[in-house]
Amino acid sequence: MVDAAGEPPEVERRGLRRDIGLVLAVQAVSVALVAAWFASGHASAPDDGLLQLDILSLSERVPGVEAINGQPTMIVLTCPALLPAPPRVLDGPYGLVVSTDPLLAQRLALPLATSECQAGYVLLDGDSLVRYRSYDPGWAQHSFEQEVLLDHLAGGHG
Repeated sequence: MVDAAGEPPEVERRGLRRDIGLVLAVQAVSVALVAAWFASGHASAPDDGLLQLDILSLSERVPGVEAINGQPTMIVLTCPALLPAPPRVLDGPYGLVVSTDPLLAQRLALPLATSECQAGYVLLDGDSLVRYRSYDPGWAQHSFEQEVLLDHLAGGHG
């Protein structure tokens, strides 16, 4: 028995199995490459805003940026139009700095905070290392979440 091309049917099946095998091999290599890229800690955002693999995995020193009194500190970067009234306070012995300085926003890798009024903040541990970075237009209303992170840093768990 032969097919329309004059080939025996088993030759056609072998070609089909080979093609399926090649597709599966390409998919497996693609999955392995993507997994290796994510495992290597590459940023998901151009400004490293999503570099964290878990909640406080950043550990970056930024020259000239210091924690207040050696305590975990929140540095908010925003534009004047987004400054809260009344000013925000934190519970606990944490430092809080609110800045509209575009150079500081650039150094802390949150350039859109002041240039496009997309407020953001960084959390420093007591050793002045940046441990968390996020754009958060509602930062003034998210004190609970921020203080959970600051408590974690203060307890030496970061």
